[in-house]
Amino acid sequence: MINKGLGVLFVAALLVSSSGCASEAETIGDSATPAAAPAKAAVTPAMLETGRSIYKTNCVACHGETGRGDGPGAGVLKPPPRDHTDAAYMNTMTDEDLAKVIQMGGAIKGRPMMPSHPQIRGAEMDALVAYVRSLSAKK
Repeated sequence: MINKGLGVLFVAALLVSSSGCASEAETIGDSATPAAAPAKAAVTPAMLETGRSIYKTNCVACHGETGRGDGPGAGVLKPPPRDHTDAAYMNTMTDEDLAKVIQMGGAIKGRPMMPSHPQIRGAEMDALVAYVRSLSAKK
């Protein structure tokens, strides 16, 4: 009985926390004329360094220093963390897709063990996405 109550409480908390992650477009609703996407900032070495720092703090434990999905915690995760060096997969993801997964967690892409990071937004998110994308770029 207690386990069922905790499960219901967990699901309710998850729904409440994920409702705050809706994008502005989702909040406003559908419109006949979509707003133009803001221009993307050019990726700079400083931006990549900021992204690397955020990655090191939030992602390395599972995805590893080089992004191969081989971090210290990866061995116990099923499914395993995504390999950010896999260019074939990473090229199927838009920057917006990557940002959504980072903010909302991996469950939206079939990776339920990846936690959400709703605190990463704006320029920090742009920097992190650019850094993650750089891990699969040809050197």
